[in-house]
Amino acid sequence: MRVYVTQSTHKTLTSLRQGSMIHIFDEEFNRKVEDVFHEAYMTHTSTSPSYQILASLDVGRRQVELEGNEMVEKSIERAMILRSKITDHHVLKKYFDVVTVEEFIPLKYRKSGLKKYYDSETGWNNMEDAWEHDEFVLDPTKINIFIGRTGVDGDAFKKDFLMDQFGIQINKTTRNTVLFMTNIGTTRSSAVHLLGVLIKIAKQIDGREKAFNAEEFRIHEQVVRSLTEDLPPLPDFSHFHRRFKPDDKAVEGKIRAAFFLSYDEDNCRYLKINECSEAVEDGEEVVAATFVIPYPPGFPILVPGQVITRDILQFIKALDVKEIHSYNPKLGFKVFKAEILKD
Repeated sequence: MRVYVTQSTHKTLTSLRQGSMIHIFDEEFNRKVEDVFHEAYMTHTSTSPSYQILASLDVGRRQVELEGNEMVEKSIERAMILRSKITDHHVLKKYFDVVTVEEFIPLKYRKSGLKKYYDSETGWNNMEDAWEHDEFVLDPTKINIFIGRTGVDGDAFKKDFLMDQFGIQINKTTRNTVLFMTNIGTTRSSAVHLLGVLIKIAKQIDGREKAFNAEEFRIHEQVVRSLTEDLPPLPDFSHFHRRFKPDDKAVEGKIRAAFFLSYDEDNCRYLKINECSEAVEDGEEVVAATFVIPYPPGFPILVPGQVITRDILQFIKALDVKEIHSYNPKLGFKVFKAEILKD
């Protein structure tokens, strides 16, 4: 067994901002890897580290050793309470849904058959079997809330409601979801406060809808439909161009090689989205030279070396987010020139 993983300690445990750890469980570490690992680590780390962050990491490690299980159990309990209250509350369930395990993870990866952690009719479901046998599981401390029926997109919900009105900061949103997290610092009172805030927001939205005239209500219904039904067709990953694959049969690609190749502007050109669509329809292999990342949620839909397809372009055209990083509407997509791909 050889496992290497980085953990952003500051997000879930006691640590100052930017505090992170590298966890290693490697049966071959001492015999094969230790010297190379330390050399690589020292190459990429600072010789003048922040001793405040290091001290906080040490405190966090000690805290986890002494009382970690109890604290994690409490954070899961808080998350489960939030799930049940949002699911059952007569005001909240009108506008909010907790996104379930079934909606996140396809059945073929859920040997246990677990669909959701909490159900209004059956109550709590046992997670242990899923965590033991399923290929993928849903972290119970991450509570993703579907907000499409509010008629407010995730970015506006975060800023106009949670932040501006109630001073609640969250990191992750999509067009129609917001993500809440519990951790070892989440108390019962903070969970109750969040529920109270959501109830106030739901009542605001309810009152606003009742005040709409006929035309305003029609527009509101169109927005709700766009957030609940008329969703952009989410494409699968296409494939890497053969120029950036180890061999023709490989699925993985050499993103690093493509990324640094794009540094030379002579290797690249720009195509506006309509020009890109025409090139793809004409059978040309158009290959991205940069990451293209809609925000929110901030996940790439194109990576360096990836072939751009019709489905990806349709998805980008259907997006209504304000930011798409590494895409300039005036210039278009940065793609590799055809002659570069022949090398």
